[in-house]
Amino acid sequence: MAGAWRGSLRARLMVGVVLLAAVGMVAVNAVSLIGLRLNLVDVADATLTKTRQTVQHRAHHRRRPVDEDNLNSLLPDGTYIALVNNRGRVVAQTPARDLDGRPRSRPDLPAPIPDGFAEHIVTLSARDTPVPRYRILSFPLGHSATVRPSPGAAPQAFSRVVVAKSLQPADDVVYWLIGSDSAATLAVLGGIVLLSRGVLGVGLRPLRDMAATATAIADGDLDQRIEVARRHSEVGEVGTALNRAFDERQRSEEQLRQFVANASHELRTPLTTIRGWAQLHLHGLAQDPALIERAMLRIEGEAARMHSMVEELLLLARLDQGRPLAHAPVDLAALADEAVTDARVVAPDRPLTLDVPDEVHTCGDEDRLRQVLQNLLSNALRHTPPHTPVSVTARALPNGTTELAVTDQGPGIPPETAARIFERFYRGDESRTPTSGGTGLGLSIVRSIAEAHNGTATVHTSPGKGSTFRVTLPGAG
Repeated sequence: MAGAWRGSLRARLMVGVVLLAAVGMVAVNAVSLIGLRLNLVDVADATLTKTRQTVQHRAHHRRRPVDEDNLNSLLPDGTYIALVNNRGRVVAQTPARDLDGRPRSRPDLPAPIPDGFAEHIVTLSARDTPVPRYRILSFPLGHSATVRPSPGAAPQAFSRVVVAKSLQPADDVVYWLIGSDSAATLAVLGGIVLLSRGVLGVGLRPLRDMAATATAIADGDLDQRIEVARRHSEVGEVGTALNRAFDERQRSEEQLRQFVANASHELRTPLTTIRGWAQLHLHGLAQDPALIERAMLRIEGEAARMHSMVEELLLLARLDQGRPLAHAPVDLAALADEAVTDARVVAPDRPLTLDVPDEVHTCGDEDRLRQVLQNLLSNALRHTPPHTPVSVTARALPNGTTELAVTDQGPGIPPETAARIFERFYRGDESRTPTSGGTGLGLSIVRSIAEAHNGTATVHTSPGKGSTFRVTLPGAG
């Protein structure tokens, strides 16, 4: 269960959303807290700078000794001051208090205080404890001054002043904000977890439906399809693609079943014929030598027909598998001339013409393209009256492609037959005669070879006006 949870898309998305939110909130909180901390330190430094100006001004205009009362009057609340003599000894200092008047530990000043100490603002910890910390500034008065440490005591000279501002209030604010931000961050992350769980549950529901539909199809319910509500969304695009894949699979399986049924039907006839003549001979019913010879001829003819059909089936299977064909320059004009010459030998009384206005070249498999022309010519000779003119054309088209065309002036093909004429094992009623000799695979092979060359095979026909079979192929370039 834990492994399934870790591997689920929903869990990974939730973890990713929560982690991104947590990192973003922590980063924002950290930046804001650091900015606030720096601002509070700048405020403390500004207070020290202003205090230095105040002390220097008042000490310069005061001629009598400084006592405890007027020493405290020199400073704003929460500020510490120490008066230092020429030997670095503190001769007078105020108690360290916060803004509320509560006492705090004094800053841990060195004893004696060296010359040049804290001429620029520095940070020191408190005496006997690491907190609170202080910002320290030391400066000379520039003239001689005296202070009376206590009532009745003798005045003592001092030449330097050390002022300090506690950072405890700033730290208190920062710590309070850290706690508040932490509580708010945890609360928001909890809300994000609940919200993302609900949103992802709704958003991923189509994927669960897709999985259920795919499972049903795998179990045999091939008519199931995914319902696509929004076709242009990401999930909609996936659903549309899966539906297309399911349609292609169903169509492929139907074609395969039809192919197997047709192949079985086509092979059954020659097998039955061969078996019948063989049994006639084996049972001694064919005693006449002429009848025996006829039986052998029929067996040989049907075996040759089966062999041709199997070869054509194997070729179609190789083409369906996308096995690579040869890719070399092919002279279509020469192929057309050879095909017409061979057809004239087979049908010497047939009016055959060749129209090749110029050199025509393509790239492909020469043997397969020769088979295209042979199949088209054989189809024209077989299914038209004996003296029907047939012409073969090879030309280069303006769009850079090439075209082979076989045109006859026969009776034409009915529209319902023309729509299915390139299907495997399909033969129109006119061709289903004992003398047709066709297997219904010739034009299927033509189309498969054309498509294997990234071309097309089409037929243009109408009853009484003849037929034109066109094969379009890429040019040699």
